[in-house]
Amino acid sequence: TMWRGSMTFETPMLFSIGFIFVFTMGGFTGLILSVAPIDIQVHDTYYVVAHFHYVLVAGSLFALFAGTYYWLPKWTGRMYSEKLGKLHFWSTLISFNVTFFPMHFLGLAGMPR
Repeated sequence: TMWRGSMTFETPMLFSIGFIFVFTMGGFTGLILSVAPIDIQVHDTYYVVAHFHYVLVAGSLFALFAGTYYWLPKWTGRMYSEKLGKLHFWSTLISFNVTFFPMHFLGLAGMPR
């Protein structure tokens, strides 16, 4: 477990933690959308697009990558490059957030989708 365990930050664990991060971000934006007066204002704006991408797209991709990096070496018997796996994680996490996080501000400013 993550609590008091001897955790190693290999690629599958990084993608799992990344999944928790982006899914939690999407959950917090969903809480804001659950307030009816705010939802009326931001519905059909880029805020909803950002929420969708954080919850569904990032949630599924990060979980898929975590599972792939964990199970593929067990199935094939060949290990991947840990350095390239970590590069994949960091480039995916940073580029995803650089692309979709500003959409929250655009949506709050009223930019239609």
